[in-house]
Amino acid sequence: MNVLTSSQMRMAETLCVEREGISYLDLMERAGKACADIIKAENSPCGVLVICGKGKNGGDGFVIARHLEEAGYNVNILLASGKPKAEDAVKMFSLLDPVKTDIAYYIDSVGDVEEYFDEADIIVECVFGTGFKGAADARLSALFDRINTSGKTVYSTDIPAGIDCDSSVTEGACVKADVTIAISALKYAHIMKPVKEMCGRIRVADIGITADEHIGSGSDIISFCNESEVKGILPERPSVSNKGTFGHALNICGSVRMQGAAVLSAKGACRLGAGLVTAAFPEKAYPAVSSKLTGPLLLPLPCDSEGFMAGEASELIKDALNKATAVLAGCGTGITPGTKEVIEKLINGCEAPLVLDADALNIISENPSVLDSAKCNIVTTPHPGEMSRLCGKSVEEILENPVKTALLFAKEHNVTVMLKSANTVVCAPGCPVYINSTGNSALAKGGSGDLLAGMTVSLLAQGMSTFAASCAAAYLHGLAADRYTKTHSARMTLPEDLADALPSVLGDF
Repeated sequence: MNVLTSSQMRMAETLCVEREGISYLDLMERAGKACADIIKAENSPCGVLVICGKGKNGGDGFVIARHLEEAGYNVNILLASGKPKAEDAVKMFSLLDPVKTDIAYYIDSVGDVEEYFDEADIIVECVFGTGFKGAADARLSALFDRINTSGKTVYSTDIPAGIDCDSSVTEGACVKADVTIAISALKYAHIMKPVKEMCGRIRVADIGITADEHIGSGSDIISFCNESEVKGILPERPSVSNKGTFGHALNICGSVRMQGAAVLSAKGACRLGAGLVTAAFPEKAYPAVSSKLTGPLLLPLPCDSEGFMAGEASELIKDALNKATAVLAGCGTGITPGTKEVIEKLINGCEAPLVLDADALNIISENPSVLDSAKCNIVTTPHPGEMSRLCGKSVEEILENPVKTALLFAKEHNVTVMLKSANTVVCAPGCPVYINSTGNSALAKGGSGDLLAGMTVSLLAQGMSTFAASCAAAYLHGLAADRYTKTHSARMTLPEDLADALPSVLGDF
């Protein structure tokens, strides 16, 4: 499903208007009627307070009010900022019947319009649209607070007032909707935490804009997958097959201090279906790692006195690369002269798809341009802190607009970026931007990323593209947590719990 930015939505509207030879006023009528139809389908005739701003979103509200009133609802309108200013909204305002519809003005005191809240069973909020930026003033903030504490069912049109639809955070007060009716398509804020929590249940109002017009509205269309779509892109498992059919993942991970990274990444690779997995790790970690892994092939590597990979490990890794169909490096390796040598040689010499995670990313953050000379397709899997070191932006900047950050880095270095957070983003040159919709706080623990990296390299080993493998792995990783925590505490869930539970919680895949 496509997710549009505010500018892309405006372009999609323009394409629709040009294709059909209609006016923007016609499109506003469609939007308001479609919203009214959704409200009518969910509520029998009752008292409705429609709160309208002075722009186009307010115009949608006037259309909603008219259609609800015609259907027998008792409708009152509250003008949040005086009479409408937008031309089409002025026209829709003029079509209201002042005899049937009471129109009130909110000046500066919520107490002056309290009776309208008391009479309402539901509130339809149409104060700001997708063009809103910044923060609402104190006067409107007080109104938003009254809406939020009304105890009534609140519908917001397109986006709850006070939210920038292109951002994942708010700068000030906003409406907390029970239902948000997205006009034509989902917007960025509808699916991005934490602001998505303010949107409540999402309904999409069809106003006749086609999928082609959504796609034609911008080059970097944002999308997210559902379960059936992910099932459709996973590699097939033919009945006539052998372990060689499903690829060979080489995981170069772990150290004496971080043995779990080698274990979890290997388990993730095995669980997602790679035919063979080789776990390569410092030889001093062999007793601990070998006792926890029975499926993968084990490749102990030369290490230094502290148990980190030594530079000489590159020779053994070079031989192993000849058999690998995908490679993962960096989980728990540490940052030492030896690991730096291994990672740099790997990037320059690897020809199979390569996943760079954790310490591999910290190593290349000193010189990200090393990615530009790679012979292979690369997936980088940074969390916001690692992304900050890679691109030089603050964590706060990255979290405000992770799509922009990930997309810029992906294009600059011709790599796939899986930027991990509560809103994991996957970007690759020439591909749509993917925002993951699964996962919960059970994943906010050390080792979770190692499991995800292993799942990603497994899908790459089986022949998926870097973009598709990253999207599918992120989705399945989050879905496993969502399903597991239906019967287990998210607080107490560990990455190894999810690794062991993958066959049962993802059994229908």
